[in-house]
Amino acid sequence: MVSVNRDGKLAEKLKVMKRKRQSIFYCIPTLHNPTGTSYSMEEKEQLYEVCKELQTPIIEDDVYHELSFHSPTPPIKSFDTSGQVLYIGSVSKTLSPGLRIGWIVGPTSVIERLADIKMQTDYGSSAFSQEIVAHWFESGIYEKHLKQLRHQLKERATFVENILEKSFKDVASWSKSEGGFYTWLRFHQPIVNKALFLKLLSQKVLINPGYIYVSNDLHHIRLSYAYATFNELEKGLMILRELCH
Repeated sequence: MVSVNRDGKLAEKLKVMKRKRQSIFYCIPTLHNPTGTSYSMEEKEQLYEVCKELQTPIIEDDVYHELSFHSPTPPIKSFDTSGQVLYIGSVSKTLSPGLRIGWIVGPTSVIERLADIKMQTDYGSSAFSQEIVAHWFESGIYEKHLKQLRHQLKERATFVENILEKSFKDVASWSKSEGGFYTWLRFHQPIVNKALFLKLLSQKVLINPGYIYVSNDLHHIRLSYAYATFNELEKGLMILRELCH
């Protein structure tokens, strides 16, 4: 695992990783889960050039791309001239996970092999689900849906951020959401442990603690603002604030 944390050491980290084993670079460059951050164009280009030099394939998981509140930078795949980037998209985040419809862009030889593996695994995706998604795309309904969805998500993100500004500024920090479903909240003190998780759960508040992503992370919580009602969001945040004391 290699983190892209804007420390300027990406090339060095990748070269160390490459020396140790056969490797592939998996990334979520737009609205990363769980942090919500996005690579700049410069970071995408640097990543691509380093991986190209090392002949390290890139899997670009871009399922959150269409949920950005602002125009995101072009995908890494858009300037891939070596065929080493496999680009993944999906309607699982934008439309419905139940449809189980996604797509991949890559070299023909790779796509043919992946299609064969998928056929052997599950005999292909539901034709009915594919027809539904095709209709949404072709009719223009999908674009209208995305516009409304982004607007609603931005309202929810702003609602949560206003509560954080009023009640959490003394105990935590966060970055303004760029899109997607989450706010990555960092507490000043390492209080995000299993005891806090269980106390919140006993009050019917479910969080995603940082330690499920990185084992020693006791500072972060991934807050989801996408599903709960505004009243539930406010109530849950107030319970969290009370327990932080």
